[in-house]
Amino acid sequence: MINGLLEASRGCSKEEIRMDVISTNLANSNVIGYKKDRVSFQKMLKQAEDGSGSQPAVTLRADLEQGDVKQTGNELDVAIFGKGFFKVNTENGVRYTRKGNFTLDTAGNLITQGGDQVLGEGGPIKIIGNNITIDADGNITTNMGQMGKIAIVDFEESGSIIKEGKSYFANPQELPEDSKLTETKIHQGYVELSNVNTAEEMVNMIQALRAFESYQKSMRVIDELNEKAINQVGRLR
Repeated sequence: MINGLLEASRGCSKEEIRMDVISTNLANSNVIGYKKDRVSFQKMLKQAEDGSGSQPAVTLRADLEQGDVKQTGNELDVAIFGKGFFKVNTENGVRYTRKGNFTLDTAGNLITQGGDQVLGEGGPIKIIGNNITIDADGNITTNMGQMGKIAIVDFEESGSIIKEGKSYFANPQELPEDSKLTETKIHQGYVELSNVNTAEEMVNMIQALRAFESYQKSMRVIDELNEKAINQVGRLR
């Protein structure tokens, strides 16, 4: 019965973690370029088999599936169609994102809404002039000529990059960047929405809640059986 209580307790912890992930996904469902998280409990299952560990060891991975795109008409909004990320220079170093609702600072530098510089193939991009055009390969031109090319990169092991806030990803393992993305295109005047399916996440939340309640009920039943067994053994003595 003790093992039963432990298994039910692990089950409750597992569903609590799943609920937290689902809640985070739903809270960011309207954030441009957001990639939902998926949770894996494979480590937890191995611990249960080995009899090691009292807390569920989970793995969170960002689902990099493309989100829907929305037309905005803004000349500085760009969406990636295909694999890859924009490169952004932040105070913590280079970060990667699919959030392409860019703007210009007072000096004409292409920046994110948070003020971080968007990087081109030659470094930061400065735009002067009017009639900004961004082609499918990321080349930026104005009435003053060529202004640079937006850098789009990917990684062979994209699952190894780490998700941060602001829809950013970090590359702590310093995986090599791949910039030869022949099938990836950029569309000006569009943004990529989050890839969170709210209906699907709501169904997952209901399932997680029901599973949590089932584990709780199992714990109560086992606890009652333990109490009866203890009392009966006491009377027999």
